[in-house]
Amino acid sequence: MAIYTLQDFIREMDELTRTEGDPRRITEEGAPLLQRLVSNPGCIEERFRRGGKEGHGRYMLHRAPHFNVTAVVWRPGDTAKAHNHRTWGLIGVIGNEIQETRFKRLDDASKAGYAELETIGVLMHKPRAVSRLVPPEEDIHEMLNTTPRDTVEIHVYGKDLMGLERLRFDPAAKMYTTFCSPKYDNC
Repeated sequence: MAIYTLQDFIREMDELTRTEGDPRRITEEGAPLLQRLVSNPGCIEERFRRGGKEGHGRYMLHRAPHFNVTAVVWRPGDTAKAHNHRTWGLIGVIGNEIQETRFKRLDDASKAGYAELETIGVLMHKPRAVSRLVPPEEDIHEMLNTTPRDTVEIHVYGKDLMGLERLRFDPAAKMYTTFCSPKYDNC
C-alpha cells in the first residue's frame, strides 16, 4: 500500500469540501482520511514538529477556500482551556498523546458573559486517534498535554481560526470571554 501523504489528504479534503456543505457529513467523511494521514508519522516536515516561540507551536500547512490544515505541537503541560471553534473541525494525533475534555453547553446563550457547561467526557487520544468538532453542539473542548513529551497533531478546520472571534469558557465560574487565536508560527 502506498504511503498516504499530506498532499493526498489535501486533494481528498478539497474534493469533499467542494461537494459537501454539511459540517457533520464533512467530519464523518473526513475523519477516516485524517486517520490515514496521521498513521504516517512522517506526514509533516520536522520543522512543524517543534514547540512554538511562545508555548505550543501552530503552523499553517495549507489554506484553501473551504478548509485549512495546521500542525499543532503541545509541549509538556501546555493547555488550551475550554473553548469553542465556530466551525467544523478534525484533530488527529501524530505523535505521543493528548487529553481532551469535551463539554456540552446547558444554558441558552442569552446572557452575555454567562455559560453553564457540563463535562461530557475526558478522553486520552493516542497516535492515530481523530476527534471531530461539529458546532454548535459538539465543538467545546479543552486540550492538555499531561505527558513529559511533545504531542504533535494535525488540525483541520472549515475556517481559519486566526483572527476569528471565539469563546473561552471558565466552567467553574460559569462565564466566558472572547478571544482570537494568534498568528501562526510560520506565517
